[in-house]
Amino acid sequence: MFVPGIFPILITNHKEMFSWFKSKRKDSSESEALQKDGVSYKYQWHEIGQGNPFNKRVLDVRSFTLSMIATTSKKEVAEKYTSLRTSIGEEYIGAGVPNPKSVLSSLKYPHNGAAIRGAVFKAESMDCKWDIYCYDDVFYFTRSWTGDLIYKVKAKINADSVELTSIEYPLEIDELLAINNVHFLLLSHALGRIFPHMVPKELVDENDVALYSFSTFGNKACYACYEPVTDTVVTLPKR
Repeated sequence: MFVPGIFPILITNHKEMFSWFKSKRKDSSESEALQKDGVSYKYQWHEIGQGNPFNKRVLDVRSFTLSMIATTSKKEVAEKYTSLRTSIGEEYIGAGVPNPKSVLSSLKYPHNGAAIRGAVFKAESMDCKWDIYCYDDVFYFTRSWTGDLIYKVKAKINADSVELTSIEYPLEIDELLAINNVHFLLLSHALGRIFPHMVPKELVDENDVALYSFSTFGNKACYACYEPVTDTVVTLPKR
């Protein structure tokens, strides 16, 4: 697997849109329920500086994302999720994203040289929304509930690095958001890091930001950011 410690450089054009999220809010196959009725959520913005380990202004959404329980009322969806827990992703080999667009990538990650094949990450509960697989130097990012392929990422896996060369993503997802989502998913899911995720600037209400965060990333979403996160640097406090 990967070795921690990566901060790539990537520049691309940005078009603000989040129609995919809006469509997901209407999709009853991925519905959520509050863990407790009447819970009040406290959100806090952390400015760049002391106490904030990121070089980004971030919103702490953990009071929401860590207290939600994702549920579905559809038996077939629950059965699909359960059946996918034993998948190692071989069914995605050679598959493509429906109605795709693609963008070149220069994301680069240190690597220890070990072979990467099969399941890179599997959701441990329905509160986690993604599975990640890798075959033949291609990463497949799929929704854990439905098995839908959302990102197909070609890579060069070298002895000391993993380079993402191109990202295929659905037409309705913004290009910059797709790039940053892939970066976040690798760091937070595959590498298990606490890392900020990018949210569309149209989401001005903090509750909407939290809902978007949970709907998109489940309980792996901790800190939301309006800026791209591909150049995020994490500074840990000195002991």
